[in-house]
This record gives sequence, C-alpha cells and structure tokens, in this order.
Amino acid sequence: MPQPPDTSHWDEYDWEQYLRESDRYAAQFFDLLKRFSDLPGARQLIATKLGKEFKGKMLNCNFDCENCESRQLCEFSNFIAPEDEAEPPYEEEWEEEGAEGEGEEERQLPQPGDQLFYETDPGFVMLRQTAIGWCNIYAAILPPDARPLGLKILFHIGRALANLAYSISDGTYQQPAASIALAKRSLSQLNLAIGRLAQLIQEKPRLAKLLGAMKGHLLQCQEAIGNHLRRSRGYLQQQQGRSTPDGE
Repeated sequence: MPQPPDTSHWDEYDWEQYLRESDRYAAQFFDLLKRFSDLPGARQLIATKLGKEFKGKMLNCNFDCENCESRQLCEFSNFIAPEDEAEPPYEEEWEEEGAEGEGEEERQLPQPGDQLFYETDPGFVMLRQTAIGWCNIYAAILPPDARPLGLKILFHIGRALANLAYSISDGTYQQPAASIALAKRSLSQLNLAIGRLAQLIQEKPRLAKLLGAMKGHLLQCQEAIGNHLRRSRGYLQQQQGRSTPDGE
C-alpha cells in the first residue's frame, strides 16, 4: 500500500486521509490483479500501472517475495514461509508454557509492548467472539436467500475486527492519533454491520429473536470500542501535554 512519510507529528485527520488513500490503492490493486493475474509478468505490469497513479507513494518493491525482508508485513505478498521457518501458533505456545506449572497465567498473557497484546483487550475479545457467533449463524441457520446479506455483515464485522486490532496494536499507544483514526474506522464498519443486521431482521421475522440477540452483542461491542476510542484520546492528550514547554 502507499508508504507514509514520517508520521510522528500526524494528527487523526492526517491518518484518516492516509487510510482512505490506502483503501483506494488496495481497491485499484485488486482490480488490476483480477484483470491481469493470468498474464506473464502480471505483478510487474500491475506495478507499472499503479505507479502511474500513485507515483511516489508506492512501497519500494521488486516483487521478489521469497527474499523480501518485509514479506511478513506485506498484505500483497503471496509467499508462505516453509514449515521449518514458520512461527508456531500463539495458542500452542500458551499451552506449552501452561504445562510448566500453575500460577504463571499472568506471565503467559501478552503484556504492553508484545506484538499480540491486542488479543487481550476486552473489546477485541468481545468482537472476535461475536464474529465467531455470526459465522455459526451464517453457516447453520441463515436460509440461502439471506446469505448474501449475511456475508456482507460478516465482511463489515471482519473489517471492524481488523481495524480494532491495528488500533490497539501492542498496547503502547506510541501513535495515539493513528489508534484514534483506526478505532473510528472500526466503529464505522460496526455501524454498517448493525444497519445490515437490522435490515435482515425485517426481512426474516421468524429469526428476529436470534438476530436481535446478535444485534445486542454488536451494540455491546460498539460500546466497548467507544471506550477504547476514549482511552486513545486520553493517550493523545497525555502525549500533547508532554510535548508542550510546561510538560518538558
């Protein structure tokens, strides 16, 4: 996606503009990928076409995913590390550590600064559980004619979950303006999911009780993300206070 410049002095509106541009870049990339993926040299062709529109904003990429040091961070890389290089699943690491003895649960949980700290946030946990619940409803209960709308709801919940994970990140909030912008995007996606769910309740009154319960869970997630957004604004105020002459 487009490579941002030095973001240390960005506010939330700078981040919002960058994220919108990133969305546009991703949409253009996947549109070109759909059109040219079967052609020889497709990636270079796509890079050339993207370069004309996003000149000076693209990542410096030679499309050698296998040897790229940044491949794990690149959302467009199709390279999968061999099994002997891949990191073990995080849940398995917890199980192995837990086998050493009881009373160490707190040390096993990610702490601020850990890459997967976002997984401990109550709002993220709640939204992830809600997403799993909606997957079960989609797979086992929704009738075929309701599944297109159900899939759109799942898409919005997934986007909300991804943006929330990036917003929380490692829990250090070194760039709270970015956390605010991403939290607002998470809320926006959740609002869309709730709106489509309300539409589905109207279309499928026989499932109104079940779908209404799911809507209640999404509203609880909305409140939790709102709390996270307020915390992020608090971190931003602290950061701004430290940057003033009186705070030095």
